[in-house]
Amino acid sequence: MTGPARKPFITANQVTLVRIALIPIPSVLLYYGRSGQYAALIFATLLGLTDTVDGYLARKQGPTVLGGLMDPIADKVFIAATFLPAVDLKWVPSWMVALLFVREFFVTAARTSYERRDLQLKSSYLARYKTWVQMCGVGVLMLLSASTPEFMDWFLGALALLPVVGYLGLRFVARRRWKGAGWFAISFAALLLIHRSFGGHVLAIALMYFIVAVTYASGLGYLFGVSQLEGRGRVVPAEIVRLVTSIVLPCVAVGAQSRVDSPSWAIIALVSFELAHGGLDNLLAHHRAEDGAIRWGARLVSECGLLLAAWLAPSTALSHCFAFAALAVSAVGLVVAFAQKRRYYLEDKPRTVAASTKPAAVL
Repeated sequence: MTGPARKPFITANQVTLVRIALIPIPSVLLYYGRSGQYAALIFATLLGLTDTVDGYLARKQGPTVLGGLMDPIADKVFIAATFLPAVDLKWVPSWMVALLFVREFFVTAARTSYERRDLQLKSSYLARYKTWVQMCGVGVLMLLSASTPEFMDWFLGALALLPVVGYLGLRFVARRRWKGAGWFAISFAALLLIHRSFGGHVLAIALMYFIVAVTYASGLGYLFGVSQLEGRGRVVPAEIVRLVTSIVLPCVAVGAQSRVDSPSWAIIALVSFELAHGGLDNLLAHHRAEDGAIRWGARLVSECGLLLAAWLAPSTALSHCFAFAALAVSAVGLVVAFAQKRRYYLEDKPRTVAASTKPAAVL
């Protein structure tokens, strides 16, 4: 007879929770000059490596609904916690960061429409490449701010060469091919050429254009999949509310963040909470348990109005009051949604469709 299964010393979900809890640390460090930005880059890289660890543990221990939900949420919260400070620090124009988050929120809202109709869009290689581009891109922005031009030339050159070496090693040693090696090598070679020709500021803007372009290109699956929605149910008001607010919220949030005296932490936390709430909403939509138009709309319209007031407020004190009020609305909404619908998140094993939540959420 076999004995009872031993409880694992550490689970994939625990690793993911630790990663989410530690994400604010590199975000804080970015505001402490060059040394802080170097420390933020190192810390963020270590957090990125934990994604590999929880992926390995999930494969070994078996996936869960909560784990499949938290992992893509952790990636999106990481993007919020690193790109929004780039607005404060004037690394890139605020409108470009707003475009980045409009796509993330809009695709999340669109996924709810697909989930309501039991439709799944397969994750593409471009979607996985998008996540890599966003995370590595913000790391390059950190280095551009903290390091010398000579170091950047050396660093970008090394990153352009490493994929080629990696491809050759895999090809002749392990007899495997790394399909993305060429794209990675070309990407960093182009960045090196721009940096040497035009300098760091132009490179930062060009890099951000590239990040936004890849981000939007990776969401084309939802556009091309619209034909699948035909005949699968009428469009309900809740879907329209989600799509409209998914455009407005990131715009007013980044606008408020662009103020010189912006309440940065409140806005970063709010955007992170809403990205997490969107992920929960996708799973609830599959179970037909998502919020209706009135409840979802009341929360998001309130937040948008408060953020707009924070953006346009005539004084710092008023701006901060409005921003923290918006954060309170978002936090309460997220906690209530999780508490009331927790039975859908806390299943031990994913159902057939829920098991695909993680790869689909990469889109």
